[in-house]
Amino acid sequence: MRRVLVTRPEPGASETAARLAGMGFEPLVLPLTETVPLHPAIHAQPVDVVAITSPNAIRHAPQSVFDALKGKPVLAVGRRTGEAARAAGLDVVDDEAGDAERLARCIDAAFMAPADVTVLCGRVRRDVLETRLRAAGHRPRLIEIYDTLPLEPSDAAIRSVIGEWPVDAVLLYSANGAEQLRRFMARSAMGTKLGAATFYCLSERIAGILGQDVKKTARIADFPSEDRLLFLLKT
Repeated sequence: MRRVLVTRPEPGASETAARLAGMGFEPLVLPLTETVPLHPAIHAQPVDVVAITSPNAIRHAPQSVFDALKGKPVLAVGRRTGEAARAAGLDVVDDEAGDAERLARCIDAAFMAPADVTVLCGRVRRDVLETRLRAAGHRPRLIEIYDTLPLEPSDAAIRSVIGEWPVDAVLLYSANGAEQLRRFMARSAMGTKLGAATFYCLSERIAGILGQDVKKTARIADFPSEDRLLFLLKT
């Protein structure tokens, strides 16, 4: 049975582990980051469209955000984000973009500039979405819903998860997680167990954070979604 290391934050890590177990893999859950709510206030301002960049922007949002945006058209970055937004009562009209670059293009294609775009996002992020929207003549308003913080598991905690056997595969979903993993791979408790592992990444940028040697052998999803990442793992 192939042993697969899952480093994404909870609750996503446990959700991924359940999927892996159902596929016949042995999941090893070791979150290296965590998401925490920021409790933002939302003020009455014009809203033509809402952009949501992560399920965490729904998971950590206060009810006041949903109340303020009820009935507004929502574009979500991906299917899981769209499902979370619908469950929160938001009107999702598109959840097929896949990443911030494509999400900006979808918004620009659907709404004439200048549109007032409320963006539910994390504090730690690239500025791709807002930069692309401004360049297209739109007016993004960022509401930072959550922050992403590093976790520092001890060597003993790492050993308790990984055990004595080598890891066959590592799933990487974010630049933050990749940066943390790169740091921990320098520690004997983890690095020696990952020497022969294949790294499965949502993007080339994520793979590149681990270094060129890893990037040469990493497998990159052809679309930034967990479904495509797990498809790669099966092949």
